[in-house]
Amino acid sequence: MLTLAAPVSAFQTTKLALGDGRATALQRSTPGAYLNYDASFTRAEGNRNTIGVLMEGVGFDGPDSLVSGAVLVNDRLTRQTVRTESYWRRDLPGRMEALVLGDAIGSGSAWSRPVRYGGIRFARDFSLAPGYLTYSMPALQGSAALPSTVDVIVNNQRRSKLEVGPGPFDLTNVPVVSGSGEVNLVVRDLRGVETVVTQKYYLSPRLLAPGLSDYSLDAGRLRRNFGQPDSGYGASFVAGAYRYGITPVLTAGGRVEAQRERQAVGFEAAGLIGTFAAAQAAVAWSRSENDRRSPERSGGRYLLALERIAPSGGNGSLQYEHFDAGFRQFGDLGLEARPRDRTQAQTGMSLGRLTLGVNYTRQTTWEGDNFRLIAMNVGTRIFENVFLSLYTGKRLGQEGGWSAGLSAIVPLEKQRSIIATSNRDEGGRLTTAVQAGQSPPVGQGWGWSVRASDQVRQQARAGVLLNSSMAQIQVEANAGTGSYAQRLGVSGSVGWLAGLPFATRRIDNGAFAVVRVADLEGVPVYRSNQVAATTNKKGLALVTGLLPYQANRLTIDPDELPFNMEIKGVEEMVTPYARSGILVNFQVRRTRNALVVINQPDGTSVPSGAVVTLLPGTDSFVVGRRGEAYLTDLNDSNRLRVSWKDGVCELTFALDAAGASEPRIGPLMCPTGK
Repeated sequence: MLTLAAPVSAFQTTKLALGDGRATALQRSTPGAYLNYDASFTRAEGNRNTIGVLMEGVGFDGPDSLVSGAVLVNDRLTRQTVRTESYWRRDLPGRMEALVLGDAIGSGSAWSRPVRYGGIRFARDFSLAPGYLTYSMPALQGSAALPSTVDVIVNNQRRSKLEVGPGPFDLTNVPVVSGSGEVNLVVRDLRGVETVVTQKYYLSPRLLAPGLSDYSLDAGRLRRNFGQPDSGYGASFVAGAYRYGITPVLTAGGRVEAQRERQAVGFEAAGLIGTFAAAQAAVAWSRSENDRRSPERSGGRYLLALERIAPSGGNGSLQYEHFDAGFRQFGDLGLEARPRDRTQAQTGMSLGRLTLGVNYTRQTTWEGDNFRLIAMNVGTRIFENVFLSLYTGKRLGQEGGWSAGLSAIVPLEKQRSIIATSNRDEGGRLTTAVQAGQSPPVGQGWGWSVRASDQVRQQARAGVLLNSSMAQIQVEANAGTGSYAQRLGVSGSVGWLAGLPFATRRIDNGAFAVVRVADLEGVPVYRSNQVAATTNKKGLALVTGLLPYQANRLTIDPDELPFNMEIKGVEEMVTPYARSGILVNFQVRRTRNALVVINQPDGTSVPSGAVVTLLPGTDSFVVGRRGEAYLTDLNDSNRLRVSWKDGVCELTFALDAAGASEPRIGPLMCPTGK
């Protein structure tokens, strides 16, 4: 979106902005609830039947949502129910913040890692404002002697065309992609004279715009054995993190973690190295007690990373970390290996139709482990639509220890494809497989797959996937030497909103709407110009797949409505909260019309030109020949005033609710002529 800050003059700088990243106003959700579920029945060799159900209940009201989930497993040996997560959450989109009470996942930092816990979390959440620019976009300046047009060209692609008046101008929020690139402004005046302004840039999402902050506060007890029957809560902790955009090229922050047996503090910074790359550095220190793995009770962690992304290829990154013997990671229960040094490097480039990537990983531990792996992948397109890729990897310092894979993908029509693979694992075992399939459509429809392999226990496999309006159903079968299994799976959501119980495919953390179109049945409701649902006998339709915190366009087609409907609007823009539903009421009303015949008290027709007025109100209609008047927008019970040159009268009549849409009524007799 282009905005002009002030009128243009030769002594004034015109400020232009492309996109402001602001969030759209939200509509309050209608209170309701739904249940996400995944249910499966598996029958394996030896009649070993297993039933598994994953459920997550969600109740919502505006920005608030209450969520609780569980896993149920039943086989011949065990029958158990395990709770997963239970929490209440309030979203504050206007402030891009969220408050969570109950089970949560922390955000971590450059030197710390996220953990599951139960407690309270208050944090910045930029996802509540999709499209909000958290980092600085390139800004360019130029000048025009005459009224001119400005073409904005990013990496040799024109993004927009603007008009400016004479004088200097500033262009901000130029839409560019992450990494390095080049922006060109081609200024063309009325005489056709062109001036080109060129600026290179490097953009990294790791940085925050100047003055913008990112923060979190977490407090509670760490989760243990999540998803297991013996899951519970362990040590208490408090943690806080804060990052701040200091300049367009520098962001810095810190984090503190406090537990009874462990304390840690660390700092991090991210910045740009000119227009070439982005860099990140972090240093942290922790102190802990009662760790039997090391006599050291304190130590540091150090990180340095470089990253370069180029649209034309030549991408690469390098990251090195060192852990002192006494450094203990957040959430460490004393059972995991303690890292010592960790190096990760990768690069990728395009060479014509060939893409090449190389990765190197090395990690040593204080327990004496030394893991080193180098891997390479090559991809290319042959025969127009055949894609070929090769992967190979080698564990260094180990006899053998290399693996490789070759795959060919052949896309076909109607979302079908054939995939052939051949893989060698580190033990020297070679496996070859061929698979054909058709992906299911986004809407309702079928998908299928068949696979043949020389794996002993997976020689043949087939499956069918059905996307219906009420659920997603999957049937799979596998056969091998001495092994077979069948599986039936069903996933979806069931719920209630605005008097409408419903069943649909999984909503998860998305949003949905119940659309009301008067009491009309069979009216299609469109989402982004695609049919999303059809109204039921009550005129209600469920529309899923709405994007939270974004404007969603819902429409109906007036040509698909009965001709006796009064339509006040056929489009609604809705912006719902996440994990919620909203009631959308289209302003459509059924109108009832009738041809009424009116006679005077003496039995003769009311003269032509007489005026009929609906009471109470001012809507008037003219009587035609034979005392006939066509009246619109009637109710079940109606009162009329009829006036003509020599008289006036009032009368009433009723319409049969189950009768014709435009009946002929009368003749009605005026009780008095004057």
